[in-house]
Amino acid sequence: MSPYIVFFLPALVLYATWFLWSREHGDLAFAWAAIAFIFAVVPLADTLAARRRRQRPDPSPDRPVSELLIVLLSLPLQVFNIFFFAWFIASHELAWWESGTVLFIAGILSALYAQNPAHELIHHGSRFERVVGTMLFSTSIYSGAKLAHVHSHHLLVATHRDPTSAKYGQSLYAFLPGAVAVNLFGWWGPKGGQVARASLFRRKIVLENLLGYGMSLGWATAIALLFGAESLVFFLLQSAIGILVLEMMNYIGHYGLERRVDAQGRMEAVSERHAWDCDLPFSNLVLISVQKHSDHHINPNKPYGELRCTPHSPRLPLSYPLLFLLTLVPFLWRRVIHPRLDAYRAGGAQREAA
Repeated sequence: MSPYIVFFLPALVLYATWFLWSREHGDLAFAWAAIAFIFAVVPLADTLAARRRRQRPDPSPDRPVSELLIVLLSLPLQVFNIFFFAWFIASHELAWWESGTVLFIAGILSALYAQNPAHELIHHGSRFERVVGTMLFSTSIYSGAKLAHVHSHHLLVATHRDPTSAKYGQSLYAFLPGAVAVNLFGWWGPKGGQVARASLFRRKIVLENLLGYGMSLGWATAIALLFGAESLVFFLLQSAIGILVLEMMNYIGHYGLERRVDAQGRMEAVSERHAWDCDLPFSNLVLISVQKHSDHHINPNKPYGELRCTPHSPRLPLSYPLLFLLTLVPFLWRRVIHPRLDAYRAGGAQREAA
């Protein structure tokens, strides 16, 4: 069995705590347990695992079936999540802060079990897997992200033309409007190449967005009919938090890194210099290697289990869960990241001069 099975640990912690404690006692221990696992246990496990790190052997040329099953099984899990939380909100009288706590963990799980595996599956060659990816995006009302990510972000990454690549000094709050607009509506860029201008491709965007958002409408309708208006509003809000977390990943993944574009608009080839990596081992298992981002952009169709941190990519000092919190406070984010980014840029300039 693949070590990436720990991908399911946050959900296991939440539902085990619910079944063993909160179901009988009626408190929010299940939500707090999952929050503590993601934001405290994962970073602590990273620290311990990094100290005992051993070189992992090269991957087998054959794709492990278990690693494909892990991301495919995220679909039934995510569907269960959205209906569980809809039922919980409808069947419990909660104070505003209790509703906020449940909403927070529901949104985090939406990012973990919808957005993240969807990002993996939309790059796969199998149509079935890409459809599952679209279905996952639909559970958090973000299906436009599929085509925008593949046909805009991967083409224009780390250039001024990509709204989903954060610029040096740009705050998360300045980054979000453009990034969300691009991904929400499946925009593919004003200069995305001949394929992007073809009428067939434009029809594909319309049809895929209709399919994805039609499924979102189906989830919303089912929740409203089964659990009422309050649960419907909750579903919309947890989707918004899931979207926010995905865009935090985009913000972190390329912050301040730049690809050269010549006077004719030709972009240099994507390399390890254009995405941040994080080599902390445990969070990479929980997040199915999304932090190994430079290899993903160099080899976008490579399965997550085969991704590696490239030798000379810029390195993040913390894993994504802690960096999410830092992005919310721009001056803290700059204080942590800018020294590393400035040093990396200076080193790159010296290497080019040599």
